[in-house]
Amino acid sequence: MTTDDPLTAYQARETQSLARHLEGVASGVAALTDGWGQTPYGEEWSTVAHSLAWTHDFGKLTPWFQEYLETDSRSEAPSRRHTFHGGVSALLSLWVLQELECSPQTIAAGFIAVAKHHGVLPNLKHEFERYRQSDRVTKQQHVAVLAEQLEKIDVECAPAADQILQAATDGSLRWKAINETEISEYLNFLNQLEAELFSNRSTDDAADQFYAYTEAVWSTLVTADKSDASELTTPETTANLGTVDRPDVTKLTQAVDRLASTTLPNGSESRWYRQHPDAALPSSSATTDQRVAAIQTAANARATQTIEASPDQYVFELTLPTGFGKTYSGLRAAMTRADNRDSRVIYALPYTSIIDQVDSEIQSVLDVTPHSTAYTKHHHLADTRTAANQLAGESYGTGRETLHAEAWRSGLVVTTFTQLFESLAGPGNVQSVKLPALHDSVIVIDEPQAAPLSWWNLIGQLIKSCVELYDATVILMTATQPRFLRQLARCPTPEPLVDMADEYTAVLEDSPRVQFTLHDSLLDYFTGTSQPLGIPDAAEVVRAETAAGRNTLSIVNTVDCAVEMTEALTEPTTLALGDSLLAYQRATDDEERSAAGYLRYLDASTDDCELLTATLTTRLRPKDRSLLLDALSKVISDDSTTPFDDLPTITISTQLIEAGVDISFDRLFRDFAPLPAIVQAAGRCNRSFGGPTRTVTIWRLDSPAGREYVPSKLVYGDDSLLRPTRTVLQSLRDERTTAEIPEAALISSGIKSFYETLHAQRQTDAVTDPLVDAFHSGNGEYLRSVSLIDNDYETVDVAVLVTDSEREEFEAYLNGKEDGRWTAAKSNFQALQSCVTSIPVSEDNTDDDLRAFTPASQADGYDITTGEGVRIESVVFDTEV
Repeated sequence: MTTDDPLTAYQARETQSLARHLEGVASGVAALTDGWGQTPYGEEWSTVAHSLAWTHDFGKLTPWFQEYLETDSRSEAPSRRHTFHGGVSALLSLWVLQELECSPQTIAAGFIAVAKHHGVLPNLKHEFERYRQSDRVTKQQHVAVLAEQLEKIDVECAPAADQILQAATDGSLRWKAINETEISEYLNFLNQLEAELFSNRSTDDAADQFYAYTEAVWSTLVTADKSDASELTTPETTANLGTVDRPDVTKLTQAVDRLASTTLPNGSESRWYRQHPDAALPSSSATTDQRVAAIQTAANARATQTIEASPDQYVFELTLPTGFGKTYSGLRAAMTRADNRDSRVIYALPYTSIIDQVDSEIQSVLDVTPHSTAYTKHHHLADTRTAANQLAGESYGTGRETLHAEAWRSGLVVTTFTQLFESLAGPGNVQSVKLPALHDSVIVIDEPQAAPLSWWNLIGQLIKSCVELYDATVILMTATQPRFLRQLARCPTPEPLVDMADEYTAVLEDSPRVQFTLHDSLLDYFTGTSQPLGIPDAAEVVRAETAAGRNTLSIVNTVDCAVEMTEALTEPTTLALGDSLLAYQRATDDEERSAAGYLRYLDASTDDCELLTATLTTRLRPKDRSLLLDALSKVISDDSTTPFDDLPTITISTQLIEAGVDISFDRLFRDFAPLPAIVQAAGRCNRSFGGPTRTVTIWRLDSPAGREYVPSKLVYGDDSLLRPTRTVLQSLRDERTTAEIPEAALISSGIKSFYETLHAQRQTDAVTDPLVDAFHSGNGEYLRSVSLIDNDYETVDVAVLVTDSEREEFEAYLNGKEDGRWTAAKSNFQALQSCVTSIPVSEDNTDDDLRAFTPASQADGYDITTGEGVRIESVVFDTEV
């Protein structure tokens, strides 16, 4: 040990000195907080983060921790607690932050951040109560250990402790100034904080945001700590944490221009509107193609124009029906603002099943891959490795390949609502590393109405936090705006990116793509005089409505409804599109597979047939579902030729097809669902305004034989979302002399009335909300226990291994786990994710181990043709998607 640098004698981990680690974390938080300005309570973010970076591992100075590192055993310490370092490090942070004249809120947040930098955020009030002096033996023991650790550091490690304090406070606090502080003084300090922040808590915005602020402080420390530990950064390369590699927005602009090639009445091509967004649009005398093309390009240009002209506005809405360019308009506006703010775009979608198509389009248009530093596809089944040659320095397999993606450091991240909102509400330790990336970001929430109704109020608070705490921009993008932010008094009010409702409604009135009819099973339900329609009877109707060379989509509410309808349609002359999919994959290499290739393979192995069926549920492996969708798209497209073009084609799907799937059917049937879902479903029918107006039939289906439930009621409930749907559909039909409801009426006045009725019914802003209460009171433990995903059943992840390469990958995964090569095992696990499906099961106490299943044939435990997927004991089918 040297006098100048006593810290070099201590280790942070087996391969790194404590001095090196603290320098690395301090450099990391400096890069992360660069440009963040002040905290909500008036301190400089960089100052707070710097001090915590230096104090967070203070407890590693104890000889007990150093001996544990050397021997990998805690047995030599008086107790296991003596080898822990978070608690005593947190105590030190109290004096450091007080010395820096920080607010009580920042002192408390810093204390929690350091105490829990290897854990999760607890119920914050309860955490402070743990340090009260009491007669409880466990508390006395906890406090006694902290006192012994402080004493040991004073006796044996004082020079190193002094070095840490000087670094944390820029020399203003020395160890000798606090080394004789009694443990009771620390506890009194904590009791004062607890009383001020919780016992006497106010209900203003600053108090309500304390939990979110604590999350931000904690997650910044955790991210820098993990980045240094994983070697994603070193003290010399931490500037990488503050830089963003973005996809080139001009490539998206060029794609928009290429698509905007329709000749307008004035002789220009429709891309003209990108340069003249406010010019008058074509009149009703123009063709439908001309009017739609003009709106698409003008909307795209106006969205970007609005966001550039509104630097002080942070929450926007983009409302456009399917087919009017919503996705590209929102994405280009978001990428433009990210460029202007030198930040990133976080693009959140409601379902994992939607991401694959969005990912494919992004890769194609922006010329990126998910393994680049510029782009990440992130959800629980995504391969989130970033190619090592894209990261600075050498790679030693430390986990940094995945941390870059897990931390959302790319310039464009496509993810799910679950990853975004659960990480903001109650993140786990690893989940928290995303949060620093939200600073200055542009968050696109695609189809916000698809978030569970029970989360709407909390999502409003999370958006408020993103804007006020992270300085983020939020774009709510959909054809059916739920407008819940407008119902919440203390949440920001969105500004429209475009205001073109009159223009697109006029087009839909003059040239409707679809019309809606209400089936007798639904009308009779409205009057209380009928049972739901049996699935076999519904299948007969669907089959009769599907002529040769035509195609029909039937959307059902549960997996077992999809299975039963498929079986009801299956006859000796029926061919299932997925019938030879497993055999095709075994016969080809990954790089050789294509939708066209599979259709040729299926044709060669098939006798004459009279009907083609395809069934889509999330019980199928992601790679199988993707290939089926690509093949189906070719079969029903007018722009491609396949061996099955002359066959009537019927697709049965759960709700997964309602968003993010660029495919268009001639005819549509939809089981009863909330009105926004019906509108989304209609977006899969006659998307390109081609030919005559198509019919969308809404009916009310019964459960499969032997089941005792009504699918629409099971999934959505009769009261919350279906009651306003019933009210609006009855009203729209009663207003007309015909049985059909026009598309324009449903999308405009219908949706508006639905949300007005819904918000009045649920008293959105007046009702007491347990999630919001937990957020405002800092109950991280409760928030971490709730999920956006229906968890009535346990789920198990099953890897369905079809090919030799998949089985070899799984064997490598098992070997890596067994040998303790966790980074290699994680890499293998992520490579398997396109083979993994999550299965709801009725059994309890399921473990987290990945199960594997190798089907010998299509009929052997993994059914693609009916959408049933993996057949294992206790599997549950009365769930949606």
